[in-house]
Amino acid sequence: MRRRAQPRGPIFGRAARAVSLRAGGMWAYGIAVLLTLVATGFTAVCHELGLGDVEFAWFFVSIALASCYGAAPGVFAGVLAGFVTGFVFIPPLFDLQIEMDDVLRTLVYVMVSLVIGKLVRARQRAEAEVKDREGVLSYVAHELRTPLGAISSWAELIRRGTIPPERLPHAAEVILRNGQLLARITQDLVDLSRMALGSLSLRREPLDPAQVVSDCVAGARESALQKGVVIEEAVRPVGQMLADRERLSQVVGNVLNNAIRFTPAGGEVHVRLRGEGRRAVLTVTDTGGGIPPHLLPRIFEPGTRHAGSEGFGLGLTIAKDIVEHHGGTISAHSEGEGLGASFTIVLPVG
Repeated sequence: MRRRAQPRGPIFGRAARAVSLRAGGMWAYGIAVLLTLVATGFTAVCHELGLGDVEFAWFFVSIALASCYGAAPGVFAGVLAGFVTGFVFIPPLFDLQIEMDDVLRTLVYVMVSLVIGKLVRARQRAEAEVKDREGVLSYVAHELRTPLGAISSWAELIRRGTIPPERLPHAAEVILRNGQLLARITQDLVDLSRMALGSLSLRREPLDPAQVVSDCVAGARESALQKGVVIEEAVRPVGQMLADRERLSQVVGNVLNNAIRFTPAGGEVHVRLRGEGRRAVLTVTDTGGGIPPHLLPRIFEPGTRHAGSEGFGLGLTIAKDIVEHHGGTISAHSEGEGLGASFTIVLPVG
């Protein structure tokens, strides 16, 4: 059974998300309170000057500005303005009344301000996404330059015949390694593009997560052995689940290979799979360099990489998206640099 993932928006859109006004946030209500206080001050001045109906226009302005941050903050500012007007500027016992034209005027202000606020946010997001795309193109060009340069340099030396015969195996190894890096980067970019467009399809089938994890561990043992890293495996049966075998293997392999890559010789990688009710919990823990505190909150964001890592830093971003499309979660934990790292993947089973 193949299902198409839903569009997730620009994966590299951190700038767009940062500039969005996030309508309805708690800070928006604080702004509504601040605007009401400012309006109260201006209204008090106008009240003392005897400017009549003009004095309450400041409250309409505060409601309009608060509405730019969402309907709820606008309504909240309107309620505050009503309380301040009714209990400060209008004698509440004999002259407290709400005219229909005031209600209609307030609704018009709120609706117009909501439209203006949406237009402003849409423009900010569009401008941020344009800048973000330009940054991505520059980022891609920079990252591709290193492996392409290495391949071109060694290929040119081979073409000229200036490499001693005993150095040819090394040249071939360099070209092969950088070619594999380019292939991995290209695949990451393809997956990222599919995720953004919602065309990343999942071929779901009943499978045993324990078998998938065991296969991934078996495939990674050779690279771990070459590096001198010991893999300890404790995989328990957790039942069946409906998932994409290839994509799930991609997630487990990415986390496991990262653990091996950042663990020095003599270190250990512990792979644990256990069942918790109707959930399968996979934990991959290493004794490597750990994750710096400033990187940990952004570890699943695109472009976030450890020092000395290769590629675009997209592997964990893609892994997170795949896990979430399977109805699960993935999280990272580290006590700091030099103290290892732990990744936990939780998926529904049964």
